[in-house]
Amino acid sequence: MPPRRSRYLRYSTFVAAISISEAQILGWITPVLWPFLRVLALFQVMPVMGQRTVPVRVRVGLSFLIAFSAMGVSPEVKPVPLDSALAMMLVVQQVLIGVSMGVAVRVMFAAVEYAGELIGLQMGLNFAGFFDPATGGQTTAVSRFFGVTVSWLFIVTGGHLLVIAGVMQSFQSFPVGPEPFGFLKQTLPHRW
Repeated sequence: MPPRRSRYLRYSTFVAAISISEAQILGWITPVLWPFLRVLALFQVMPVMGQRTVPVRVRVGLSFLIAFSAMGVSPEVKPVPLDSALAMMLVVQQVLIGVSMGVAVRVMFAAVEYAGELIGLQMGLNFAGFFDPATGGQTTAVSRFFGVTVSWLFIVTGGHLLVIAGVMQSFQSFPVGPEPFGFLKQTLPHRW
């Protein structure tokens, strides 16, 4: 009868057969991480997705799905160690680009809601103010009606798809690379 091997010996030979280096892990994570941060920052600020009524898990899940699909569209990204200064600069770049895109969409929504405020003021309906849980402040009925109508039209007309297409295009315009703010050199802001 052959001698029995201990469980530890069998386990250790199995673990030794699977070895994953840090470079391999970074190669898997890096192409998804940077688009994920950009899209997540966009969804935190964007009017329809950034409201309190949309759970954070939904935003994170959708951000991951969009980032995963962006891997095929975005240019190839070299792995960056996540504990380096370059990684911190890339995080800042991704968050700035995502937030700026979300703010651009939010400005359009705010303009329509402000138009509702002015219309309500002209009609004398500003006395009918109520607490708006979406914004966390006091709004009028006409402004809230305009806000809901614009949100509905935004989804129905495919505005959310245009924003996602804009995020995908932003990876061509503002690529993730060794110089996070290298695109500023091309725009020459000091000559404005």
